[in-house]
Amino acid sequence: MFECKPSGHQTESVLKNLIFLIILLLCCCQLIAQDSTGTRQEVWPEVQLYYKLNNKLRIYANYSATKLKSSSYTDGGYGAYLDYFTYPSRLRKKIDPNLRDSTRGYFLWLRGGYMYSTTPADSKDPFKLYTIVTEANTRFYLPYHIILTNKNRFDWRIIDGSFEPRYRPRLTLEKDMRTEYLYFTPHIFGEYYVYFNQKGLNRFRLNAGIQTKFTAHIEFETYYTHQFDNGKNANALNAMGLALKFYFK
Repeated sequence: MFECKPSGHQTESVLKNLIFLIILLLCCCQLIAQDSTGTRQEVWPEVQLYYKLNNKLRIYANYSATKLKSSSYTDGGYGAYLDYFTYPSRLRKKIDPNLRDSTRGYFLWLRGGYMYSTTPADSKDPFKLYTIVTEANTRFYLPYHIILTNKNRFDWRIIDGSFEPRYRPRLTLEKDMRTEYLYFTPHIFGEYYVYFNQKGLNRFRLNAGIQTKFTAHIEFETYYTHQFDNGKNANALNAMGLALKFYFK
C-alpha cells in the first residue's frame, strides 16, 4: 500500500497538474473527434476500485463505458474480481512502494471474476453480455527496472444467449518513474483477440499510456489505443481511455 503523504503545498501542485492533464486530454479527444479518415473514434471512461485484503489477495471492481463520436454512451459494464498473487520475486524490493501497490512484486498473478455489459434500451444494436473472466499473468523484471508482464486472459462470454468465448494474450512493458512531486508509470502493450466461434473477427490492438499517482490512494491513467483493420470483420479503431483508480486496504 502507498506510503507517500503529500504536504499541503504538494497537494496544491498536484491538483494543478491534474487539472492541466484533464484539459490536455479533452483537447486530445477533440482532435480525435475531428479525424476524417473513417476510422471509428471512441472514448473509454472508467472507474476502478482496489481493496487489498492481505499481501496475496485483492478485490477489484470497476465500471466502464464507451462513448462514440457525436453520440451518448452506447454501452456500459460492471465487473467484480478476485486477484491472487504468489511466488514473490527476489527483485520485488527494488520496486518503489510509493509508486504502485506492493502486489507488483510477485511473479504470478491470477484473476477470476464476473462482468456484465449492456446497451441503452434505445440503442440501434442492443445486446446483453455476461462474462466469466479467468486470467493468468506472469511478470519478468528486466534491466533498468523495466517490468514485462505476460497476460493470458479467457473471456467466457454469453451474448444474447449465444456462447462466444475468446482468448486475449497481451505483452506489456512498463517502468516506474518519479519527479520531486509526482510518481508515474508509462507503459506500452500489444494485445491480440482470438474469437473461437467467429472466424475473421480476430483483432490486434496497440496501447500506450501513463498512470500518475496524485494522492496516497488515488491514481489517474490515460492511454491511447489503436486497433488495426484486419480486412474482414474488425474495423480500424482509435480510442482515448481515462481511468480513475482508488486503492484501499
